[in-house]
Amino acid sequence: MLAKADVQKFFKAYEKIYNDAIAGNVDMGDFGAMYSTGFVSVTPAGVMSGENGPQFMDVMKNGFEAYRAIGSKTMTCKDVSVTPIDQDHCVAKVQWSGEYEPKDKSPVTIDFEVDYLIERRDGGLKVFGWIAGDEQAEFRKHGLL
Repeated sequence: MLAKADVQKFFKAYEKIYNDAIAGNVDMGDFGAMYSTGFVSVTPAGVMSGENGPQFMDVMKNGFEAYRAIGSKTMTCKDVSVTPIDQDHCVAKVQWSGEYEPKDKSPVTIDFEVDYLIERRDGGLKVFGWIAGDEQAEFRKHGLL
């Protein structure tokens, strides 16, 4: 089984890389190393699958640029709960808190959760999927878009 402490440590490392990316100070290869070779994304927009490679890195880089444009400053991992699937897989429910400082507006905090599918592969943990709510709707609700 994947130990909860190992999954929590993984998401603390993920938080650091994510915040470095928001600040524009990350090697996207470090971010890509957190993901499996293939993954699935489930959001209200639909179910998509993808491969970890140059196209994924470009999409993520553009995503971080968009986050900076709406005033994203930090993302904090508040809590991680773990539901085992089998010896090498689990679902990690991660509670996030995002801090935003949009131009000409008051700072905004948005709390949300994402369920991540985690696997043990190549001696470490990797994300092979995630299930998330409607991020764009939250941004609109808080006047960020």
